[in-house]
Amino acid sequence: MFRHLLVTLDGTSRSEAVIPHALDIARSMGSQITLLRIVDAPASDWSERGAIGKAHLETTTGAALTERARDYLARVAALVRQSGVQVSTIVEEGAPARRIVAAADEIGADAIAMATHSRRGINRLMFGSVAEAVLHQANVPVLLVRCG
Repeated sequence: MFRHLLVTLDGTSRSEAVIPHALDIARSMGSQITLLRIVDAPASDWSERGAIGKAHLETTTGAALTERARDYLARVAALVRQSGVQVSTIVEEGAPARRIVAAADEIGADAIAMATHSRRGINRLMFGSVAEAVLHQANVPVLLVRCG
């Protein structure tokens, strides 16, 4: 039985494909959901690109990026609440897979639910797979929903 689900979102509609599945589980088991958004901006890449880079850095890192992530999760949480499920939100900074696993441990989640982008071939080699890393590192079951 899952009492507490950690649902990870990356801010895209593709990642939201996991929400209906998490809601089904939560409603059937009386679970609560915590929505997690990881903020991971490559600040060093932009800081060396002159005025344009500095302007971009100011709008894509730190407080601005975190605030946008909080606003996004608040909108998603409002939709989840309409389904009668208890929901909370967390915004974290850092390496996505590591922070997802750590957040699950910190909040006492019984499972992690996330969408996978199903990268294959060279894209998977170049960018890795957050979902695969979470699957191998997590201390709780992981529900993966293919979104593409």
